[in-house]
Amino acid sequence: MSRDLKVELIQEVGLESRMHQNAQDAFDDAACAVLGINRTDARCLDIVDRAGPMTAGALARESGLSTGAVTALIDRLERAGYVSRVRDTEDRRRVLVEMTDLARAAAAPIWGPIAEEAGRWLSTYDEEQLRFVRDFLREARAFLDRHRARVEAME
Repeated sequence: MSRDLKVELIQEVGLESRMHQNAQDAFDDAACAVLGINRTDARCLDIVDRAGPMTAGALARESGLSTGAVTALIDRLERAGYVSRVRDTEDRRRVLVEMTDLARAAAAPIWGPIAEEAGRWLSTYDEEQLRFVRDFLREARAFLDRHRARVEAME
């Protein structure tokens, strides 16, 4: 591969990455509008969905929000019926936040078709290609985390 072609491809990858992020943002905006929540609420709902029931403090740490902001966020999501506060069965003093069946039912028509189509689409790749995509996404996330920390330090 010539140096010029490689430089051009690197620029195209950068542009496609930016366009992907814009498409993701637009999709997330549309999903939030359907759910009647804001983007921060949706991000935290995703954290609870991935991690399972968690304390408000754990959600604050994972999301980077203050504990006060998370309390208000949980209140909003609880009013919407998307999360509930439940007592920890192992330590009755602890309260956990968990997703509700209503949240899963509301999310299913939004993200269900994406999961189905992505499964079909990704199954067209062989194992080596899938490992490459997985590794690329892991590195891209780590890359953004490093730069987020750098930008946050500018404040």
